[in-house]
Amino acid sequence: MSEKDVQDYLTSGLYGAPQTKPEERNKFLGNLRERVYVSMTPEELVSKNYLTALQTEMEQHPDAQLLLNGSIDSSEFSPYIKLCNQQTTQFTIVTNQFASKSPFALLLVAKEAVDSAVIDIAEKYPVTETPVKEPEKKSLLKRLFS
Repeated sequence: MSEKDVQDYLTSGLYGAPQTKPEERNKFLGNLRERVYVSMTPEELVSKNYLTALQTEMEQHPDAQLLLNGSIDSSEFSPYIKLCNQQTTQFTIVTNQFASKSPFALLLVAKEAVDSAVIDIAEKYPVTETPVKEPEKKSLLKRLFS
């Protein structure tokens, strides 16, 4: 064995196998950005406005896997786990060192690179809220004489 091989062997034994893009893996729950179909922040997850959008993505990508951030209260995951069971999509609750470092609460990922241009669910499926129209207030004179 050459000296470089011995040094590499010792280094990997002490520190583990070297990983590609560790900052990206910290952000995307141990995955790479290029494998993500869609992502949700904790606020989007709690609002539950994007369940139908997530269902659409799961139907489009039946081989995908759902990653849930384990640092978020598990009671918030129940509608998403039910959706996974309905769609027969695998899910994993990530509770390792990546969970606390990630800004994402939910990721729908592939096993190989898919390179989706837009992964933010709010940007991909904007929620169209219908503005609530307040009833018009009539003046005192209109109320008396109408």
